[in-house]
Amino acid sequence: MSEEVVRPRIRGFISLTAHPDGCAANVREQVEVARAMAGEDAGGDGLRRVLVVGSSTGYGLASALCATFGYGAETLGVCLERPSEEDKAGSAGWYNLAEAHRLAAAEGRALHTINGDAFSHEVKQQVVDHLRERGAQLDLVVYSLASPVRQDPDSDTTWRSVLKPIGETYTGKSIDLRRGQVVDAHNEPAEEDEIASPVRVLGG
Repeated sequence: MSEEVVRPRIRGFISLTAHPDGCAANVREQVEVARAMAGEDAGGDGLRRVLVVGSSTGYGLASALCATFGYGAETLGVCLERPSEEDKAGSAGWYNLAEAHRLAAAEGRALHTINGDAFSHEVKQQVVDHLRERGAQLDLVVYSLASPVRQDPDSDTTWRSVLKPIGETYTGKSIDLRRGQVVDAHNEPAEEDEIASPVRVLGG
């Protein structure tokens, strides 16, 4: 595999780039925690088939790893992640799942991922087909989708989620990662359409 140099791109307190080695180390650590937490319940009959919508980062990734490596469940994850390109690193979720799938394959565990827009009819049908092929009745569904955008599959409407206060401007402290400084942050209150949009996106 060719060497890849990841140069950090920072926007305020958010890193826009992810490093494959860091993501892999994070996944391995979470897997060890999942194994330790499951303990004697691992491999039991209570959790055999799991669906995680939003399975590549955060709570969804932790849920998928706990189900797969902690409890030995057959896990199907749905997410939308980006592989690396010529001069652009892949998304953190892409690298997370690369390591999760590597570990699962090495241990003979059943971890499956559908990479696509979870709001689309096509991806929903892929999920249904996957489960039907296996005659799978689910023991657990985790909905942890953290998408900032939702394209309505039946119209041209695009909904965009925002994180803004309602009524008053928010003022607090934040971190400027590029300069390594604590700074004052201000977030203006949401407009009416911005209040409704997150419900449309996250509840879709």
